[in-house]
Formats: sequence, C-alpha cells, structure tokens
Amino acid sequence: MAELWSAISAALPVTEAEFPLDFSEKVEPCVVDVLKRCRQQLYTGSGRWRQNAQIILDFSWEKLNTGTWRDVDKEWCLYSYGCLFKVAALCRDDASPATVQEVILTCDLGLLMGAAIMDNILQTIVRILQNEIGKRHSNEKDPSEGVSAKKMKVDSVSVPVVKQALAVPRILCPSLESFMKDYLDPQKPVILGGIIDHWPAFKNHPWSIEYLQTVAGCQTTC
Repeated sequence: MAELWSAISAALPVTEAEFPLDFSEKVEPCVVDVLKRCRQQLYTGSGRWRQNAQIILDFSWEKLNTGTWRDVDKEWCLYSYGCLFKVAALCRDDASPATVQEVILTCDLGLLMGAAIMDNILQTIVRILQNEIGKRHSNEKDPSEGVSAKKMKVDSVSVPVVKQALAVPRILCPSLESFMKDYLDPQKPVILGGIIDHWPAFKNHPWSIEYLQTVAGCQTTC
C-alpha cells in the first residue's frame, strides 16, 4: 500500500500552503474550518481525518439535495473536497481490494456530484487506482483457469437444429445497392458479416471485461 499511497500523494500539492481552499461567504465559516482541519491532517497524518471528511460529505450532500439542482450554488463543489480527503484517508490506512473499490466509488461520486477541483485530481486518482487494480489482476490471474472455464462453456453449449429452408442467410460486406434491393426493400432478414471489422474496438484495443475495467473501473458498474 505504501507504493499506492506514494503515487497518490505525489498527485497532491507538495505543501499544505499550496493546497487551495478558497470559498466565498456562501460557505459557512464552520464548514471552512473543518476543511482546513482536514487539509492539516492530510499533511500531518494525525487526528480524526476520515471522520472530518465524512462531516464535509454529509453536510454538502444535504446542500446538494435541497431544492432543485439548478439552484445549487457552485460553491458546493466542496463535496469533491470531502471525497478527496476521504480517499486520502482510506488509501493511507488500508490496502484491501474492497477499500480500493470504495475509493474509486468515492471518486466517482465526487466527479458526479461535485466538480473538477485542483486540475481534476479525483480523475487522476482514479487512473492511479485502476493501474493498481490492473496489477493485482495480472498477478492473481491463473492462465490455465481461463482456458478450462472457456472449454467448459463451449462444451455445455447445445446447438439448435435449423432447417436450411428457414435459415437466415449470411452475407459478407454487401454493397449498399444490393443490400437495399435484395433485403431492405423486400424486408427479408439477413446476417451481415465483416462490416465492423475496421472498428478500433476490434483492431487497436479489442474490448473485453478486463479492458473496460482498466479504462473505466467502477464507473462501468456503479
């Protein structure tokens, strides 16, 4: 976990003085005080760090969900600051996979409900965590496991018997004219093959569950 925390802390401002907490008078002074306390604890590593972050999250959540969304003042982007402080506390304290997933979920909420703060630092942290998950998956994956699971799946598939007269024809890359004449206008079913082989998802970076987890992480599952 030390390596992960090192990567995340490197994305943060170097000193407490460089960490921005500038809000208008619309944000109550008591809230700003808690934010400053969280900032101090971030750099000292002491105090009720996670609890204070949760106070910010709970308070700003109420503000975000009071009235209509268009009436929410942009100053309540401080929800993202609460998420950032919570993420930092979690990453420093625990190394479990469940915690990493919770951290990504917290970042997602900060991006959705708050705002892009400090050069979109939450998105930067998500990328760091996705790399960590990718490393863990590659270390834990058993090559033989995937082969045997695939074989079991193939062996268990039952192929239905379809009469040739009722089978839907399959054609490869038809011209637009022939497709319209032979199938579209008479409204005949057909299976088209080879028409998306040039897509980047097939050639440059074939899509798979592992690939989607790498580029999007929990954002695809929450």
